[in-house]
Amino acid sequence: MTGTGLLLLAALRRDRLVLLLWVVAIAGLWAAVLGGLGAAFDEEARRALVALLSAQPALLLLRGAPAGIGLGAVMFVSTYAFLAVMAGFMMTFFAVRHSRGDEDAGRAELVRGTAVGRWAPLVSTLLAGAVQLAVLCAAILAVSLPLGLEPVGSLLLAASLAGVGTVAMLVGLLAGRIFPTSRAANGAAAIVVGLWFFVRGIGDALGEPSADLTRVEAAWPVWLSPIGWGAQTHPYADAPWEPDATPLLLFVAAVLVLLALVVALESRHELGGSLLPERFGRGTGSVLLGWSPAGAPLGLTARLLRGSVLAWGLVAVVLGVLVGRLAPVVASALEDVEQLRAIVGRLGAESGGDAEAMFLTALAGIVGVIACAAAMQSVLRLRHEEVAHGEIVLATAASRLGWLGSHLLVGALTALAVLAAFTLVAAGSLAADGDDRWGQLAAIAATHLPLVAIYLAAAAAIVAFLPSTVAWLGWVLLVGLLLVGDFAPLLGESWEWLQNLSPFHWVANPLADDPDWTGSWWLLAIAVVLLAAAAWRFRRRDALV
Repeated sequence: MTGTGLLLLAALRRDRLVLLLWVVAIAGLWAAVLGGLGAAFDEEARRALVALLSAQPALLLLRGAPAGIGLGAVMFVSTYAFLAVMAGFMMTFFAVRHSRGDEDAGRAELVRGTAVGRWAPLVSTLLAGAVQLAVLCAAILAVSLPLGLEPVGSLLLAASLAGVGTVAMLVGLLAGRIFPTSRAANGAAAIVVGLWFFVRGIGDALGEPSADLTRVEAAWPVWLSPIGWGAQTHPYADAPWEPDATPLLLFVAAVLVLLALVVALESRHELGGSLLPERFGRGTGSVLLGWSPAGAPLGLTARLLRGSVLAWGLVAVVLGVLVGRLAPVVASALEDVEQLRAIVGRLGAESGGDAEAMFLTALAGIVGVIACAAAMQSVLRLRHEEVAHGEIVLATAASRLGWLGSHLLVGALTALAVLAAFTLVAAGSLAADGDDRWGQLAAIAATHLPLVAIYLAAAAAIVAFLPSTVAWLGWVLLVGLLLVGDFAPLLGESWEWLQNLSPFHWVANPLADDPDWTGSWWLLAIAVVLLAAAAWRFRRRDALV
């Protein structure tokens, strides 16, 4: 254990800015929505909001199951799932960065060359993670208590986020020992956290609402997700429910099991090794690998991004199957409650679709975000390749504009594949039950194409103008603007300008009688301008800037 203290201080110093950004984002979201709900929503408005949540399984999937109409209860159901996902990502990225990431960068070898104990790096990482979670919990309490939320409920919320973060950190450490690269480990750990969100969402979407539409009893799948465990504490629940710390015991059990696995793998770990060894390439490359029309190394780019393209496509297929199976169940459940039928009928008249159509639209919106992420990742990968192999690639017949164009093309095709896979699988699954939704799903998917274009262009602009920020700025733009568009309506009319900043706010509703496509055309125009500027800058700047 020699050197644990120094490694702990080094880890905290290294992550001080990243920690600050995460804490400000998570606690800031909690504070902003709490202030907005407290100022703009009285009891009657909160009751209407909870009834709306109870009537829309798509909202239950995204937000969670309500447990009352008090300010704390409505705050919790509005934000907890997002806070938990952010805490999960924060800790998985932290864990991979300090395990597999250090080995990839050569830092682990330098540390092992000094007088440190065998277990010092792992112990210091665990302690640094605990400190970061303690700071996050303190920030949550610092927001909750002064604004009047119950102390017991606030402690349960903080403990739930700490539990999700701890489990996520151990998942990240496991991924760092299983996968041979930090990119693969980060991707696998992020998928696990995403699955927690969707499994919890399925349990909430299939839940049973109370007669007065103020509460929803979640179904059993919610207990398969650490995020669901935190939700089941009901920290700010109204009577007859009460806050319950019992689900937190599941975090303790999960931490003990995962920690034992981490220790077991660490005891057998050799520097640079992994449970899944890195595959060696073939002695000779495919003819397609050198395919470079008009100076665009499409063969090389497609080969490098093949794994991520398949992974994104698989996610879309799974979501398509999920939607195809859940949509009829959701519609059937809504028909059993008269009050829900009335609310859904009114909402359907306003949005131009029935209960199934609204559910499909919400889930397709998630797929649209995934398509944007897939497109953006493909372009942002260019910066990594530029630093690692830029001189080699540019020594061939490839041109700088062609290199950028190849990543843009593969990114666009990846996004199209994600949208197409979801549409075909979901529509086919519904058609098997005699429900023809091909036209609706195709129209919904098409409305997300301007979003894909704007994030392709934004990623290209980041690579061209701000290459040193590639690792995080693109994802901040995606997730941050998504949350802004989602939560700004809860802050009151005075914050409408904030909602207008989000490109997701301008997506047209294809199911409406007269869809407004103005926002979509503006997004496409902005994307064209950004792409032109990015191409101009990328062609002229130095490759190693």
